[in-house]
Amino acid sequence: FGFAMSVLRHFMIFLAAVSAWHASPAFAEKELRMALISAPPSLGNPFGAIGPPSSFVWAAMFDPLVSPTDDGGLEPGLALKWEVITPTRWRFHLRNGIRFSNGEPFTAEAVAVTLGWLASDEGRRSVIGSEILALKGTEIVDDFTIDVLTTEPDAILPKRLTPVGIVAPKAWTELGPEGFAQNPAGTAAFKLESWTARGGRITLVANPNAWRKPIIDRITFSLTSDPVARVQSLMSGATDVGVMMGPENIGLFEGTSFQIFESPTPQVYAIAFNVEGRPNSIIADRRVRQAINYAVNKSAITDIIMNGRMRPAGQGATPSVFGYDPTIEPYPYDPERARSLLREAGVSTPVKLTADIVTNGLAGDATFLALVQQDLANVGIEYEIYSLPFAEWLRKYVVNSFDTDMTGLSWNGAPYYDAIRAASYFSCLKPVPFFCDREMMPLFDAARGEFDVEARGAILRELGHRMHDEAPALFLYEVTDLSIVAPRVRNFRVRTRVPAYEEIDMTEK
Repeated sequence: FGFAMSVLRHFMIFLAAVSAWHASPAFAEKELRMALISAPPSLGNPFGAIGPPSSFVWAAMFDPLVSPTDDGGLEPGLALKWEVITPTRWRFHLRNGIRFSNGEPFTAEAVAVTLGWLASDEGRRSVIGSEILALKGTEIVDDFTIDVLTTEPDAILPKRLTPVGIVAPKAWTELGPEGFAQNPAGTAAFKLESWTARGGRITLVANPNAWRKPIIDRITFSLTSDPVARVQSLMSGATDVGVMMGPENIGLFEGTSFQIFESPTPQVYAIAFNVEGRPNSIIADRRVRQAINYAVNKSAITDIIMNGRMRPAGQGATPSVFGYDPTIEPYPYDPERARSLLREAGVSTPVKLTADIVTNGLAGDATFLALVQQDLANVGIEYEIYSLPFAEWLRKYVVNSFDTDMTGLSWNGAPYYDAIRAASYFSCLKPVPFFCDREMMPLFDAARGEFDVEARGAILRELGHRMHDEAPALFLYEVTDLSIVAPRVRNFRVRTRVPAYEEIDMTEK
């Protein structure tokens, strides 16, 4: 009933907004207006988060050395090529003739300053710094050649560097992370004009120094966590692009002149078990974690709530991620098996579990989380959800200060489309882990040091089976990004979860 009322509500908004969209005044020339759920938590400092929604803003301003591709490969970014010199030394050959948005030249010094900070104690505590904990430092070979050193062999170091936006070295050194966050300077197609995150607006303008020149003049990001408001904004003509839309929104735009984009991602939506934080909780028993996976009807989520646009998941990787194993099946919906496992674990129902979750962060989450609660109640588990804003959730996540049994946490193979990335966060490798099975750690060590591609793939598939059986999370579904784009937007393309901003063009309404 609740889902039907949500659809009806959206349909009424659609009827009211269509005429307003047609009657709206002329648009500002070459301005792309996007609706996001929130601003980056560290503003213009690109090291404070990873992935959407922050990446929508940072990808327009910063370039990495190496860029990921949607099929798990790599392509040149600020580095033209790279090579292994020794197992702990990689050499990167850089592009010449590039300048940052503030006029500073891009040279090996910029890479040295960026990676040097990430290798520092402060940098390692950042979200991006925690991605490359084996980073030791750099050695400049010449102005456009630099060696990156690691403390141990790392077969996928170039992949690990894909989320690292290179910053203007003088600005970063003089301003520091907090000052730079207010005055960022990168090499990508756009630069910051104004940042009023509290007022819900971020404006970027074309970077005149960009080596990939944009076609449009500016991007304006409006910020609202309410999915209904984002739909209304699109239909009224106030915004041109809505990202991270729910499947219930898509039907409202089918058969209209709006463009609908479905983009499979390397992300699995899941709810993590906080075992290390709550060792006396019933979730410390593997049988309970498996029972919870059996108790939830994932097909109902994907087929009904997600309108068939997502797929149930039983592992932390998706088909686009290196190390994905198609032989690993999702846990079937089996409430009787769930009850049996709870009895084997000595759990007397009813019991209560709690979770900290960022709601309205992914498509349809407010609806399917209610179904999760219903299914768990069916096997005797009261599941209480505390809704957190993303910034608060991120603060707790970094130091694992959750005081709940579970927390919403995706297995995200992005930004480098490799299974080891997500698995690491469900392991002892996380600086302050919430799940730590030391018997699995030899597999992590082997994957890190194996340079043979086939052998490394076999290791990751074995790790995927182990993770499935140990169930460090309630696996739910493989995420497909859903975007709605206004008719006047041309050449819109999603590239590793963010638009290819430099390719976008606009027409008059």
